[in-house]
Amino acid sequence: MGVRKRGGVYHYQFQVKGVTYCGTLPTATTGAEARAQEADEKAKVRLGLRPEQIIDDDFCKFVNDVYLKQAANKASYRHDEFRCAVLTGYFAGRRFRDIKPILVSKFIKDRLATMIKRHNQKSPATHSRSPVTVHKEVTLLSGIFNMAIQEKVATDNPCRALPKAVRRMIRARSKRRCAMTPEKESLLINSGLTGRYAHLRPVCLFDLHTGLRLSEVTRLEREHINLENESKWFEIDGESHEVPKDCFIVIRSKTDRPRVIPLNAQARSVAVHQLNDATVSRFIFPSSKTDGQIKEVKKGLAGACKQAGIKYGLAVPDGITFHSLRHWFSSKLEDFGVSKTVRRDLLGHEPRDMTDDYTHSTIEMRRRAVSLLCQTSAQKVVKMASKSGRSLARG
Repeated sequence: MGVRKRGGVYHYQFQVKGVTYCGTLPTATTGAEARAQEADEKAKVRLGLRPEQIIDDDFCKFVNDVYLKQAANKASYRHDEFRCAVLTGYFAGRRFRDIKPILVSKFIKDRLATMIKRHNQKSPATHSRSPVTVHKEVTLLSGIFNMAIQEKVATDNPCRALPKAVRRMIRARSKRRCAMTPEKESLLINSGLTGRYAHLRPVCLFDLHTGLRLSEVTRLEREHINLENESKWFEIDGESHEVPKDCFIVIRSKTDRPRVIPLNAQARSVAVHQLNDATVSRFIFPSSKTDGQIKEVKKGLAGACKQAGIKYGLAVPDGITFHSLRHWFSSKLEDFGVSKTVRRDLLGHEPRDMTDDYTHSTIEMRRRAVSLLCQTSAQKVVKMASKSGRSLARG
């Protein structure tokens, strides 16, 4: 309560007879002027010259009735929804003014101390919660407070005042080395993705040569791929995107930026195989259970790795996951001397600075880059088995 300066503008908040009033004082240039103008606002309230401004600053009510409705069109809405459930569960019954930095710090420590289960683990929880997960939750909490400040429901953001020692506990991301090697890649393709695990062969081969995130490759549709001589055009968020021959477009990505990726010989071979399959109706790699998107590949890939004698799992030393294929895609391109700009545009990463934002790659630069992956003797085009798309993509 009182007068505070944020972003070069003074803000005030006070209560009269249990009713909260708040606003900005754009003409105040000093703290003394701001306090004098706040006193004028209080006088207006007492004299009945200002209508009551009743604020419902219940945290849970704001999250459910305001924030989630505004975030409904975000690509990350599904993640925001379950993270909001975590936040509202912890801060239930609290108002924005009750949530202070010390309470947010306690939330962070409590979340980090919680043991969790991995995947389909049936035994008692044995793994610590990832600091990256808690960082995402606190980032969302900060975003909720920022919206609440704009809506005049909150006056400040406690996430900005967290002690440095607490911030260091929740790093933004886990940096880890790529566990994939040429030997592991050969074992996975020739020994792992065979027999009962052959259904994962197309999607893994395609990812090794395109570097897509799992969510991107499972959302890839027939119409997104162009094998014709004429270019395809897509209208996305008011912008036109050209997809030339032997290319495909990623419509939705983590960065909300569509990108066009060329197909090298191996990726094109997989695409042709899937497109020629009559059972593949919409998604290139459909689920055999629902005919929709593949929900997960963990169990199948874990079995393929075990069959090939490869360690699997994020928490296992030298273990690989599906995301390792994306890391390996970038690592091989770097070994071939492909520029960072081309790799950034293929992977769909955000520019890091102004110079990076001013540097772009052309479709031909990207085409030359991915074609390098098929030029060595170890990267011969693998022929696809003559099975249906559904049997090759169980989900």
